[in-house]
Amino acid sequence: MDNAEPANHGKNSVSRILRKCNDFRSQPAAVLIVSTMAVFSDAVVYGLIVPFLPDVLQDRLGLSSSANGLLFGCFGIGVLIGAPTSAYISDRWKVRKWPMVLGLLGLGATSALFALSNAYWELILARMAQGVSSGITWAIGLAMIADVYQGEALGWAMGIAFSGFTLGYLGGPVFGGAIYSAGGVHAIAIFVGAIAAIDLVFRLLLVEPKDIAVASASCSESLADLVLDNGANEHQLGLDSTLDNRFRKRAASRAAESSPALVATPVAIDSPRSLHGIRAASIQELTDIHVADSSSAKKRASSGHADAIAGATASVPVLTNATAMDTVDAPTVRQDANRAEGAARRTTLWDLLKEWPILACCLAAITTTGTAGAFEPTLPIYMRDTYNSSTIIISVVFIAIVVPNAIIAPIVGKYTSDHRVLARVAPYGRFTFMIGGSVLQAIVTACLGATTSIAGLVVNLVFVGLTGAIASVPIMSTMGEHVGRMGGDANAKVYSLFTIAYSISVIIVPTVLPPIMSAVGFAATMGVVSAVLVFGALVLAIRPTMMLVKHGRAAYQGENALPFL
Repeated sequence: MDNAEPANHGKNSVSRILRKCNDFRSQPAAVLIVSTMAVFSDAVVYGLIVPFLPDVLQDRLGLSSSANGLLFGCFGIGVLIGAPTSAYISDRWKVRKWPMVLGLLGLGATSALFALSNAYWELILARMAQGVSSGITWAIGLAMIADVYQGEALGWAMGIAFSGFTLGYLGGPVFGGAIYSAGGVHAIAIFVGAIAAIDLVFRLLLVEPKDIAVASASCSESLADLVLDNGANEHQLGLDSTLDNRFRKRAASRAAESSPALVATPVAIDSPRSLHGIRAASIQELTDIHVADSSSAKKRASSGHADAIAGATASVPVLTNATAMDTVDAPTVRQDANRAEGAARRTTLWDLLKEWPILACCLAAITTTGTAGAFEPTLPIYMRDTYNSSTIIISVVFIAIVVPNAIIAPIVGKYTSDHRVLARVAPYGRFTFMIGGSVLQAIVTACLGATTSIAGLVVNLVFVGLTGAIASVPIMSTMGEHVGRMGGDANAKVYSLFTIAYSISVIIVPTVLPPIMSAVGFAATMGVVSAVLVFGALVLAIRPTMMLVKHGRAAYQGENALPFL
């Protein structure tokens, strides 16, 4: 018996651990981990070749420095192909798993192909294939995050994902230099294949994000049923006041929109009876919106709502339009209505590009990621020619950008989705951080050309990393937030646009900057990059400034504030 008890205890412990692991794979945190790993894998593939590329192309193949930029540009062309294609398939058939799996398999295979290439044209084909695989996993990975995180949590989650992107994008040269020095190009291929395989295993174990969303919705529906069955005893249930306020606001907004004839004196809707009726109406409305088209939903709202609200408030005065509109949760109301319309017509890439916030974010992605991409083809050549730096030294210098950027990104993500913070800078909102971060990054980038030592270069690069996170992190959360307001049926498409913008910068910047540096030097080249950042900041400021001049700051404050991002 004594031996049996420890054995049973051990089995129970193992069972608990397995149960917890099984439960965790259906949690949003698991989606965030897998997606961040995928983004890291994509980005690290781009930067791994930076330190040893001069050895391969200039020393071994005898090519000019312009060949370096072309190889980076081919990666961007591949991303341009893979991202929109996978996004269309993923959003059209509501599947995230298999496009991600194919992308990860392709990432490992193309990395092996790159290591086995001996001619320049072979390197170009392998690099383009890497870009296709990277575009698939990146667009789907970000869409998975947006599927399970909303509101203020989306900014924090995107900040975590951006840290993974930074560790790969700018940390790639660090890993690449160390691994290449230890084992050559073949060791690089093994490293990429290993991280792709690890991420692939985690992705296969992960529950599909749409299943996670369904499970969350089922829990919410069960909670709502419990509230309705026990309306008279709601305070004994210990429900949070936020739940009450959510139902009150939704019911009030629906009553004002669907029954404008119900105008009288203000109403107190705190009694259990009235709450029961209002919650019933609200839940029925939310259910109808997701299962019917927009026209039939409006007909049910105009007939069913008036009866439900009137029956619930028979002993109290009814709502005034003013009171109802004061409690409207405007973005949520619009989001529900847009989801109803989305059932009849799917959101296309062109629909997204016609939205100014999405288009502006794409521009910001080009300028900010273009700045980060400006260092890969220029800094190694500059350090080798000016300071006679080795591959290891070059890779270590890139840490100065990576570490500050990765640390501050989740913090920036949290505060750029905090509605209290955004309200203070309305109507600029998240664009405040994009604009301010771009200007600050332009200043420190221009200062890079004035450095006279490696130590001074490292100090400047630290500030480049900090300001780059401030400018870049809000882009992803802004795009996800705006798609949510449009109806939320195009997460993969909107992040494919982000990936396309990134690929455009990857195509243009590495191709253009090396010849410019050969002609005018490193300092003037950094001046060109700074000018691009300032131009992007000015364009981003145009629309919010026009809104501020037109409506005034007071229009964006209070409960009836105009919407902004």
